[in-house]
Amino acid sequence: MWSRRGVLAGAGLAVAAGTTARALAGGSVSALSNPDFTFVSMPDFLNADVADVSKLPGFDGGMNSYNQWWQLAIDTCLRAVSAHQPDAVFIAGDQVEGRWNVDSDGRAVFGPVSQGTDEASLALCRSAISKAGAAYYGNYTKLFADRGLKIYPAVGDHELLDDRSGPLNKRWPSSGVMHGQPDNRWHLVPHCKEVWADHFTRTAKGAPKHRRRPKGTPYEFTAYSESFNDTLTLVTVDTFDRTSRGVQLGVLGEQLAWARREIKRARRRGHTVIVQGHVPAVGPYRTFATGNLHMQGPRSVKFWNALKQTGADFYFCGEVHDTTVVQPQSKQPVQISHGCTYRYGFSYLVGRVWKDRHVQLEYVEMPQIAQSSELGLWCSDRAKRAPSRISYTVPAIRGRLEWADGVVTSATDKLGAYDPQNDTAGWQKPVAVPLAKLRGKPTVS
Repeated sequence: MWSRRGVLAGAGLAVAAGTTARALAGGSVSALSNPDFTFVSMPDFLNADVADVSKLPGFDGGMNSYNQWWQLAIDTCLRAVSAHQPDAVFIAGDQVEGRWNVDSDGRAVFGPVSQGTDEASLALCRSAISKAGAAYYGNYTKLFADRGLKIYPAVGDHELLDDRSGPLNKRWPSSGVMHGQPDNRWHLVPHCKEVWADHFTRTAKGAPKHRRRPKGTPYEFTAYSESFNDTLTLVTVDTFDRTSRGVQLGVLGEQLAWARREIKRARRRGHTVIVQGHVPAVGPYRTFATGNLHMQGPRSVKFWNALKQTGADFYFCGEVHDTTVVQPQSKQPVQISHGCTYRYGFSYLVGRVWKDRHVQLEYVEMPQIAQSSELGLWCSDRAKRAPSRISYTVPAIRGRLEWADGVVTSATDKLGAYDPQNDTAGWQKPVAVPLAKLRGKPTVS
């Protein structure tokens, strides 16, 4: 949550959407040509299951995953995003809550489920995951399509039934047991990726949406490369590697070799290159309300070295629900961990890119001004229900970064230097208030 003083200070920096100022090599800012490409990056949106499930055959008349308060909040935030008129929206994972193999209320809205690893139990879960994906991913794509926003997402842990507490590379146990309880998430990861791909990287007829992808690998429909206006190339990677030991965090083997080729190809064409994946590769970085999944050890080193050696310019990631810029050395890739957990706050990056490899970034926060203490937005795991009501106010710029051909020429506020020992800019959990004290009904403008 942001203090009122912080909101006012940020609002003082706000500029009209579509600003064309850019940094020159010397670090000065000059209002010159319009950018050749504009994007918004917003990982971890929504990090909640949001859709009207009341029309599903399995609906029992109970709590829904949709209400007018959430409709207004989402409308408010996506209206702000649309005002920038982005050519594309990047979403580095965690679009949903996603614990669809769990039914802690026993409602069977998506059908019965079981935590067993036998084929009958897995078949029940696959069916429920497919139905839940149709509802929540279906609504998600509609939210953006209705506003003319083209999205380019990546897989996050919530698309894979969410992680659980434990050692980083053992959060999806292949044994089928977690903390002494049955847990079949590892067995269902391939199906989860298939369901996600059906909604985001394949057409309704099953044809691939992205021509450049790691064909013939397990990542063919969860990794892809797209170039925009002969200016920018986005290389999206799948940072969840399912092995016999569990799900390992990183990008290795065939997928990493493919990514290296795509980055080199884009650099030969003179493009700025953004690699997009869900989890951070290097630190330190701010965290808020997160399981803090991240690459570590050899996997982190191999991935980061590949980015350096091939000339990638930026690595965009989510997961940690706060914003930090890390560039270990000049002319090295710039990692920007960012995004939010929407029930507590909303933020995004606006990027403007020029063909001469100049980039201007603005970091925008939208303060949450009301949250109910009642948890009335249903999801299949009772422990993850969201507040019945959330409300947002106007956007405020909380950081700017100017970049020219590998060099950060200026950086301010939350896109500036980060000192983990002396940081006052991190997010805090908003205060929840009983619905009885939140007067009035929402009006959608």
